[in-house]
Amino acid sequence: SNIEYGNFRALWFSQDKFPDDIYKIHDLELWLDSSDIELEILLNKFEQLCGQLGITVKQGTLSFKDRVVKIVCASMHQLMLLQQMTEIISEVRPSKAVSVDFLDLKPAEAFQWVNGMTYRKLNTLIPICILDTGINSQHPLLNTFVNQNALVVAEPQWANSDLKGHGTGIAGLALFGDLKFAIQSKELPISGVIESAKILPDTGVNEPQLYGAITTDAIYNIEAKQPSERRIFTMAVSSPNTLRGMPTSWSAAIDRLAAGSPDDPEKRLFILSAGNLPPNLISDYPDANITYSIEDPANSYNALTVGYWASEANIVTSGYNVIAELTDLGPSSTTSRIWKNNSPYKPDVVFEGGNFGYDPHLNFTANLEELSLLTLSHEFANGEYFSSFSETSAATGMAAFFISKLWSQYPNYWPETIRALVVHSASWPSKILERHTPLRTKQNVESLLRISGYGFPNLAKAISSGDQSVNLIVEDSIQPYTVDGKLNKMILYSLPWPSSELEKIGGEDVKLRVTLSYFVEPNPGERGWDNKYKYGSFGLRFDFNSPGEESGEFVSRINKKFKEDNQEFDAGESDSSQWLLGPTLRNRGSIHSDTWSGTALELADKKFIAIYPVSGWWKELKKENRQSSIARFSLIISIETKENNLEVHNEISQLLRIDTEIENVIEI
Repeated sequence: SNIEYGNFRALWFSQDKFPDDIYKIHDLELWLDSSDIELEILLNKFEQLCGQLGITVKQGTLSFKDRVVKIVCASMHQLMLLQQMTEIISEVRPSKAVSVDFLDLKPAEAFQWVNGMTYRKLNTLIPICILDTGINSQHPLLNTFVNQNALVVAEPQWANSDLKGHGTGIAGLALFGDLKFAIQSKELPISGVIESAKILPDTGVNEPQLYGAITTDAIYNIEAKQPSERRIFTMAVSSPNTLRGMPTSWSAAIDRLAAGSPDDPEKRLFILSAGNLPPNLISDYPDANITYSIEDPANSYNALTVGYWASEANIVTSGYNVIAELTDLGPSSTTSRIWKNNSPYKPDVVFEGGNFGYDPHLNFTANLEELSLLTLSHEFANGEYFSSFSETSAATGMAAFFISKLWSQYPNYWPETIRALVVHSASWPSKILERHTPLRTKQNVESLLRISGYGFPNLAKAISSGDQSVNLIVEDSIQPYTVDGKLNKMILYSLPWPSSELEKIGGEDVKLRVTLSYFVEPNPGERGWDNKYKYGSFGLRFDFNSPGEESGEFVSRINKKFKEDNQEFDAGESDSSQWLLGPTLRNRGSIHSDTWSGTALELADKKFIAIYPVSGWWKELKKENRQSSIARFSLIISIETKENNLEVHNEISQLLRIDTEIENVIEI
């Protein structure tokens, strides 16, 4: 109503005119009232409601007495709805902070900002190992948080310092997030500790065929110097890939390190940048992004590959517009749109990465400093404490920042589980989603996944998804094959839905999100890498019982499908139209995440979920006894209701696990 609209306009706190177009997305500061509510509860509630309304919330929080500031990309219409639901917004201001404000400071002024930053270290600090150009660890904002014992170089004659600035830039974002925001904060929570493996020379380049070996050696080197139970390997180094998503020796090396092997059982979490479009192609945005492939080794099955969304739009330089609208795909973010159908969806997720300016008269694009994120400069000795940073490298740093916060909260979770939580918490920024709407056709959904993965992860959602008291989180293992190379076991879980609570909200719409994550070992020989059943050591799938189907019938249905001599079978869910991806589309790569939509009553009928194996090369390796290898997996299941009925969540009890032999299976 006009009255509500008038009330909302009163929250606008700026010399700038209130936006005329209430549906246009702007970069805005929201000042939230935190006087009567615990900060964590407030932010959780805020981010969940923003998710429901399609509002994109940037990482980072500023806290003041009785006020919290969050930066969002939202329209006035969306914010008005948010205020009607919560009444927690005290002020709305245009977000005016740009990197240039800090880059143009005189050295003495910049140092005052550096000196004024205050932090508190969280109880569990997660090592973030940056595989890059080295880091300049004496930067006054870095030296407290760098493990000097964990700085390694690929060649003994190299210095571990950073002459190019790339590694130091990633380190700044991984530790602080976007500094133009973080630097204004009081008591900034720090969840990471920085390590460096310098894999790029100061001059010249490495031989491409050695990339895999150099990366592997660097990782073993850092682990020998500084053993740790958990570590985020962060690499924003890539080279062009023309293989349409097929594995390479470099991506297979990453997969082997992530999955472990009999000689090296360690599992590892990798974040890789998707790689950027060459600058001369950016003026063809977004068409060029669709035809330019994600780079090597970001085609790795097991790594989290990171693209970026357009997160900045405040132009200072005259004569330029932004090339991408806020919340659209980043102008140079690469995609897997031209990859083969059965290849993994990449990127897995998108994070903040800035934007590009565009001069329409000259048809010229420019990587403008004001459209970038702010990080640390390697040239601090000359009085330059800050530098601008953007594209998929910046997004990779922001992903490490996010994951360190998540893993610090749940330090005992496996790498497979952390990867699952990142994907499980993601949703598509509004303009990216708009490009592919309606999501009625599976082609639209597949295109969306190949361009921006599962979207932009939400930390509040990832942390609440990780809470076993309100979600189902399973870390389990399975022996996929028998010693004679046949399919061995499936695991059936009896789902502990609170039937009485679901019946109370019977006809209401609910969503069920499921994410299954595991790491596959790549086939040691390169033969057959073009076939996904030959590349991965094993594969897993999930399926639910059909309406009215009891456990015995459900197991029989899956067993019947197993008996058909078929490398990949679709166990034929009767409600596949209610899944966003459905059984055919979701089974790519080594992470499968899908969302089912229906009524609470229909959900109450989903009583069982089965995790079962499909083909992989383990079952063929008799001489090395790999057929009886055990595979780990992580499974996350969460329910979303309109009101987020806490009764439903609070009533979720423990899963019941039922091991089921696969009967009379013929070899497939």
